[in-house]
This record gives sequence, structure tokens and C-alpha cells, in this order.
Amino acid sequence: MEYLAYSQMFIAQEEASENTKYHLPQPQFNWKKLLKSSAWLALAGVGVLFAAVTQIQMSSAAYVKTNGSCLRVRSGPSTNYSYVDCVPNGATLPAIERYENGFARLSTGRYVFARWIGDRPNNRPVTRPGGVGGSVILTPGSRGQLVRDLQTALGNLRIDGIYGQETVSRVRSFQQSKGLLVDGVVGPETRTALGI
Repeated sequence: MEYLAYSQMFIAQEEASENTKYHLPQPQFNWKKLLKSSAWLALAGVGVLFAAVTQIQMSSAAYVKTNGSCLRVRSGPSTNYSYVDCVPNGATLPAIERYENGFARLSTGRYVFARWIGDRPNNRPVTRPGGVGGSVILTPGSRGQLVRDLQTALGNLRIDGIYGQETVSRVRSFQQSKGLLVDGVVGPETRTALGI
């Protein structure tokens, strides 16, 4: 206890007199020794490992590689699921978790058609408008969720998931009002106009 009290008094006196000079050891590097040591080799090894990991990450990236303007992102692994987004041609996709039914499941929980994924960005000019990755054309007799989406978008229509005569009539009226080809068939242009 006395030693501690004495140390505190000594430090206080030195601070008060401001004559304190501390002599800290100066580090000196011997570069020749350092280059020969195993520490240098370990540092170089870590650098090489970092570079390799970076290259692996870059090479495992997946890119949209389509002949359209974008790749449709769907809510499930089939063209029967509605699309929720469209990723531009050449863009990097989120990590791919697995492949299912010809579709790739992304880390976001969404799906894209596996055929339109590449390991390099695609900068080819767009050869056709609209997205790719399972364009669906709805015709009389079609059934399922996409028909329900169509019927909802048309409004004032019974939503039963069956592309019947009533749906055909409403599609024809819609196409005529938008200046589209009036054929009663829902292709890419009609779907875009409907927003589905």
C-alpha cells in the first residue's frame, strides 16, 4: 500500500514540475531479417488467399443474359406464377440457392428462368421488346393464377381462373380501347398495358 501511495505522489510531483522526460523505446526494423522471417511469408500468404477469394466471388457471380430487355423475376418456380420484377439485361443477380423445375431460386426467395442466366454480363443489343423468362400468352381455355390476375386487372369480372367467353369479350374491349390488336388473346403487349 505504501508503494502505491509513494508512486502516486511521485507522479503528481513530476506532472507539477513538468520536467518529466519519458524515454520510450524506438522500434527499429531490420528489413533483411523481416524478409527472411516466417511472418513475412504468412503476410504474403494472406494476401494471396484474399486475392483468390475475391476472384472466386467474381467468377461465381450470375448475370442476366437474355435476348430481351430484362429477365422476369417470379414468385414461384413456374410460368404459372406471376412476375414481380424484371431485372435488366447484363445486371448481376442475387446469389442462387438452388435450381428447381428449370428455374433458379435466388437468395431473395424469388425465381428466374435458369436458361437466361450467364456467368458474364451480356451487352448484346436488345432484339425484342419486353421481358423474357417465360412469356405467357393467355388464350381462351387457359386456366390458373395468371388468368385470375388478368380478371382482377380487367375489373368488374367474375374471378374464377378460367379464360372463358366473358373474359375474351372483356379482353377484346380493353385491346380496342388501348389501340392494340383486337384478338382476345393476352400476349406481351396486352399484359404490359394491363400491368400484369
